Amino acid sequence: MSIDTTTPTLLATLLQQEQDLQFLTFDSTLALDLGLLLIKNANIKTPLHPVVISITLNNQLLFHYAMPGTAPIDTEAVRRKASIVERFCHSSYYVGQLFKSQGNNGITTISNIASLSSTTTQIAAATSLSFDESGLLKEYTGGAFPLMVKGIGVVGSIAASRLTGNNEDHELVVSSLKEFLGMEKEGKNKVE
Repeated sequence: MSIDTTTPTLLATLLQQEQDLQFLTFDSTLALDLGLLLIKNANIKTPLHPVVISITLNNQLLFHYAMPGTAPIDTEAVRRKASIVERFCHSSYYVGQLFKSQGNNGITTISNIASLSSTTTQIAAATSLSFDESGLLKEYTGGAFPLMVKGIGVVGSIAASRLTGNNEDHELVVSSLKEFLGMEKEGKNKVE
C-alpha cells in the first residue's frame, strides 16, 4: 500500500489507520497469533533484514521475538518506539511526522514536546523518553503502533524494528494488523 507522504495527508492517513485497526478485545492468545503473523510477513517482505517484534498489553510483555541477526540495540529500539506509543497514544510514525510538521525538520527537543503536549502530565511523561546529550529525542521513527480496544482506547503497543526505511517498520505492523483483522479490503473488519 502506498500512502501520500505530503504531511497533512500523511497525518490524516496515520490517524485513520489508528481508528480502523482496533480490536474488540485483546489477550495473550491474540498476541501470540498476531506476533507469529508479523514474523511470517517480515520474512516474506524482507528476508534479508532481521526484525525484532514486541507486543505489550497494559505494560505486560505478551510477545517478543528477535530474529537471528538482530542485536540488543534492536530490542532497545523497539522498547523506545513503544514508549512513544505509551506517552502519546499514537503511532511512533505519526508522532515523528507531527514533530516534523511543526517546523523542526524531525529534530525534537524536550521544549518542542512541551509545546505540543496539552497537559502537564503529558509533558512530564514525555521528558522520560530517551534524549541524547544535547536534549534531542532519539527514537520516534515508525514501527510502534497503538494496540487499541474499541470503547477503551490504547491498552498497549505492537512494535517492529530493523527494516530499511522510516516507514517500513510501520507498514509491516499496519499491513499485518489489516490481515489479522480481515481488512485486506479497506473498510472490512472481521473482528466487528
